[in-house]
Amino acid sequence: MVDVAVVGGGVIGLACAREIARAGVADVVVLESLPAVGQAASSRANGGFRAQFTTAPNIAFSLFSIGELEDLEQRTGLLSLHQPGYLFVTGTEDGERALRAACQLQRSLGVPTEWLSPDEVRGHAPFLRMDGVRAGTFHGRDGVLDPAGVVAAQAQEARAAGARILVHTPVTAIERDGTGWLLRHDGGPTRADVVVNAAGADAGDVAALAGAVVPVQPVRRHLAHALDPTGGPRTPMVVDLDTGVIARREPAGGWIIGYANPADPPGRDTTIDPVFFEDLAELVPNRFPFLEDLPMDPAQCWAGLYPETPDHHAIVGEDPAVPGLFECVGFGGHGVMHAPAAGRAIAELLASSRCDTFDLRPLRPSRFAEGDLVVETAVL
Repeated sequence: MVDVAVVGGGVIGLACAREIARAGVADVVVLESLPAVGQAASSRANGGFRAQFTTAPNIAFSLFSIGELEDLEQRTGLLSLHQPGYLFVTGTEDGERALRAACQLQRSLGVPTEWLSPDEVRGHAPFLRMDGVRAGTFHGRDGVLDPAGVVAAQAQEARAAGARILVHTPVTAIERDGTGWLLRHDGGPTRADVVVNAAGADAGDVAALAGAVVPVQPVRRHLAHALDPTGGPRTPMVVDLDTGVIARREPAGGWIIGYANPADPPGRDTTIDPVFFEDLAELVPNRFPFLEDLPMDPAQCWAGLYPETPDHHAIVGEDPAVPGLFECVGFGGHGVMHAPAAGRAIAELLASSRCDTFDLRPLRPSRFAEGDLVVETAVL
């Protein structure tokens, strides 16, 4: 019998296990279906982290998590954390209006986001095509890290706090067992007082095993690597708000380029869609025309899954229809950057039936049935 069973060994599940164990829960176990932790969506993440969101809950999660990630790097040295910032750029009137509103909200919540003139944008990113640029924003604590390093560091600290991590352990059933749960898997049944669903792209399937419904659907998202023989220093992560293209230069030589086509249907396919390259050919010249001249090897491009919700916010809290089942799912590509906050929120809910660090009302599982949604628009 364990106190808490966490289903899913990605960054979210490991963060939950670490924080729950640190809160004094004696017996916490992580059940991961794959041969090692962090091999699913966490392994295919871009590695960016930022506080430049458009809603209070995501900004709060980011502010907390950035500090925690900085501390985790100091303690372990495993994250390869760098903070060249995120630079958002727009060339449209509507884009400028939305960017200003986001900047004002971020500042009101304690993020020192800078409002940039076109000349200031050029100063941060002289490689950009500046035609028509109206404004930009920049936050210098935003940055990039190694997702595998976050996984390793959180697994290390979860174990040090007393949590157990079981791999090769796909959960096939979650059944009521008196006031608790019986989780069936190949290693034998695990009895638990509480279950935390942290299954990422599999969140809907895991919830269904326990008789719950969560509106999480996996959506394929692509990243490309363009070789740059000239090299150069690390750049900010540049976000062209007018096309949705993001790009950053890596000091090892090359550019990481991303674009999320909003028309991509849900699904579990992670092979490279040739349409992705067609999209880049059309959209990259808007701000990054120099990328057209760099070789791009499809073998160095990859795709992963974003576990998306209808409002592009995570679902964090006890399931209203299934007491004793806590959802920590639907992070939509923000799992690596928001994992520390997610873990703290779940740990506080389990310890005291409330969360003091964050206002979780916008993230509560019941919001979908209630029709009370706050929509995040800075989805990259």
